[in-house]
Amino acid sequence: MASDRAGDVLGGPADATRPSNPWPRILAFLLTLLAGVGLIGVCVTSFASPPPRELRVPVVNLQPGTPVFIAVTTFGSDRQQRTYGVWTGVDAGGRNVALLSRSASSTCHIRWEPTVSVGGTTGAYVDPCGDGRWSLRGVVLGGTATKDMEEFRTRRDGDQVVVDITRVLLGTCRAERATACSSEGAPLERAVPRGALPPDFAAN
Repeated sequence: MASDRAGDVLGGPADATRPSNPWPRILAFLLTLLAGVGLIGVCVTSFASPPPRELRVPVVNLQPGTPVFIAVTTFGSDRQQRTYGVWTGVDAGGRNVALLSRSASSTCHIRWEPTVSVGGTTGAYVDPCGDGRWSLRGVVLGGTATKDMEEFRTRRDGDQVVVDITRVLLGTCRAERATACSSEGAPLERAVPRGALPPDFAAN
């Protein structure tokens, strides 16, 4: 009677009297199990990792008049799915400035436009959803913006600029109707718990 077991290409016809080799199936099971454990580990690490508390930017990357953008996913994104983050630059006086990229009035992601000229100043932050314009230091230059851009504290650590994103300084009020803003020379701070922007400081 012919055997219904398939033969081995290398070893010839199968021997019906010899038990089948279980190791290939065991090995395949173990590899599948390891892959699953690895995938679970990656997911757990991604969700369980604490949000970043600071950003580090090499000083050599910061040239006067050319701010650097760093996206921060925990800050969320605007209607066009542009991720908010921090614009880090150096002003004319050599001071490091770190500004939140979210417009307080429109909640859109603010972008840097090096060719835009406002009041004799070339280069400005621009609200793509409105006509707000700000200087490299985040100060209102024109348009309907009623307060300066929100700012983060910075410090120098060797050859890096460290941006503390656990707290945000509210922009200085530049119009009577401005709300959720700081008085001149008296910055107000808001905590950024677990990397999420506070909901009470954006609208004005």
